[in-house]
Amino acid sequence: MGICCSKAKAPAGDLDDGEQGFPWMHDDLFQYHLWTSAAVSMHTKQGWKGANQDAMTVSQDFAGHKGHIFCGVFDGHGPLGREVARRVRDTLPLKLSSALKPKTEEEDPSTHTSKLTTEEDHSSNTDLDSCDKSDSTSFSDDTTDEKLLLSTWKNIFVKAFDQVDEELRQHSGIDCICSGTTAVTVVRQGDHLIIANLGDSRAVLCTRDSKDRMIAVQLTTDLKPDLPSELARILNCKGRVFAMDDEPDVPRMWMPDQDAPGLAMARAFGDFCLKNHGLICTPEVYYRKLSEKDEFLVLATDGIWDVLSNKEVVKIVSSASDPSKAARQLIDRAVRSWRRKYPTSMVDDCAVVCLFLNRPASRPDEKAPHDHQAVSSFTGSFRKVVSGGRGVEASEEGTTVWRALESVARANSVMRLPRIGRVLSWRRRSSNSLMDEDDDDRD
Repeated sequence: MGICCSKAKAPAGDLDDGEQGFPWMHDDLFQYHLWTSAAVSMHTKQGWKGANQDAMTVSQDFAGHKGHIFCGVFDGHGPLGREVARRVRDTLPLKLSSALKPKTEEEDPSTHTSKLTTEEDHSSNTDLDSCDKSDSTSFSDDTTDEKLLLSTWKNIFVKAFDQVDEELRQHSGIDCICSGTTAVTVVRQGDHLIIANLGDSRAVLCTRDSKDRMIAVQLTTDLKPDLPSELARILNCKGRVFAMDDEPDVPRMWMPDQDAPGLAMARAFGDFCLKNHGLICTPEVYYRKLSEKDEFLVLATDGIWDVLSNKEVVKIVSSASDPSKAARQLIDRAVRSWRRKYPTSMVDDCAVVCLFLNRPASRPDEKAPHDHQAVSSFTGSFRKVVSGGRGVEASEEGTTVWRALESVARANSVMRLPRIGRVLSWRRRSSNSLMDEDDDDRD
């Protein structure tokens, strides 16, 4: 599974996530610590395309502010997409934290709401499946403080994303010419929720309507190359957008004079062969004022959204008997949906972070699921002993970082991959079990 906790600033040569994966016997303990300390469930699973490039991170008490939390999900693509996703996962929180760390009380974003956040194109903040549009945040009645909060956060995110992209170009030691990653990130500061999106990963909020029914609200836009605003920019920069004959529903971005690289998104870190032809690293930033009706937020890569609607995702997460395992259950359902809906295609990689917004406090007598005195070095990627009451180590004073990444990575390219043999073999082995899963889905 490849889940790990680690320092954001580790010694050189000590950032490998390990190739042996996370021992399943300790997974429940890890999820327990993550749930009780951060109200987060996270999981990732390798698909069938060869190697998994999905990465994610959760940081508690972000930028030294008690109770603030940062979450991010990254979907790498291209030959070195795994390395790009890992690098962005490690460096982006540090850039944001550096910009947010208060030097004086007047500059402390946590104590002065007019100092926080972003500007949004509200027309794009819609749910394509089942959004209750009347519940979306309206900015026409925002206070001046909230507008300044929104504007400030946009400046912070745009600057940090640009710095990370420039470091990938200049100093990363990774060939990012045809490799890159998406990013969907969120910072929660009290009842302020700020989301920054780059690419086609997605953030969906579960909230309740006036009749107390759970509904899905999509907070980000999937930045595909055929979106009118994205397409206009790409064409203006001499880039091209078209779908392949065998994937007519997947518009891709191409260089002016070559049928390469075929990128299925209009914004990304890396992919410098397209940066002069319309691809940008500027995130779209969104803001939402949380209320008591807001239940949880799901950040996930397109391996989830390609087969499950926003409404289905909310239903699966909200019905999880153990919220600490909600992300794993969501991915398991997505994998079954891939097999059923696209039986001749490769299952995509999946990564999910579920941030619960109204979790009740843990009981003092609540015990971890495993009675271990201490669990040291779950894999080579763990930096610190994790025991009953100590959680994980900090990347800087007051900040706790949880990270996850499958041990290998996939190439999100237009290469033809052998499909039929493996798929038919799988279908012979599991046809009976899939019939049972179909019955569950209909329920």
